[in-house]
Amino acid sequence: MNPIISISALIAPILLAGGLTLKIKINQVNLRLLLAFSAAYLFTLSIIHLLPSAFQLGSTKQIGIFIVFGFCLQLLIDTFSTGIEHGHIHLHSSECKNKLPRGIIVGLLLHSFLEGLPIYIPSSNLINSFNQQLILGLALHNIPITIAFTALLKEHESSNSKKWTLLFLFSIMAPLGYLSSYLLQTYGLKNYQLYSQIAFAMVIGIFLHISTAILFETSEHHKYNKTKVLMMACGIVLAYLIS
Repeated sequence: MNPIISISALIAPILLAGGLTLKIKINQVNLRLLLAFSAAYLFTLSIIHLLPSAFQLGSTKQIGIFIVFGFCLQLLIDTFSTGIEHGHIHLHSSECKNKLPRGIIVGLLLHSFLEGLPIYIPSSNLINSFNQQLILGLALHNIPITIAFTALLKEHESSNSKKWTLLFLFSIMAPLGYLSSYLLQTYGLKNYQLYSQIAFAMVIGIFLHISTAILFETSEHHKYNKTKVLMMACGIVLAYLIS
């Protein structure tokens, strides 16, 4: 995959979804369906592609413990972000109008940066140094997150330039994660292979936490209607075909 296309695939969905949400109000029912689709895709991608790839990188026990670490790290991030990575906002409008919740912003940016770390695959050819399945997974994953984040920004009485600045900052965090890994490899980080294993395993743990949390949160009374089941099935099939 061409580097420009790869980076654009990470940035463009966020800016497009953010711009659309700034102009119109997104129906919450449709947002839940989109969340169900992206969660099913992420979960399936993690199980049939990312997990097998991770366990080929090194010790099964070592990879496993860092997957658990990534899962727990996302739990910690959730305490600051209030679960906006799940596509949900747990604050009332009155709390956002006068003061933009910095914890949510910091938690979301950190979450996105960590997800970008394993995008880089060491290769002699720059064009082949991208994990394409992960890029597509992040692109789909970030659309409902962006809708929720932009809805939060709309509640805050600030200028459009500030809203766009925060959206742009969010959009470049995953590419910055990729760039960090690329620079560490290029300038000779000792034992880069271990770093790569840790980053890859942590993101799998984050994905497993996010996807399962979304799937449980989008159900009502632990029941799924036919439309949500269909959206989840579409996410599973897409992940299978791509992987």
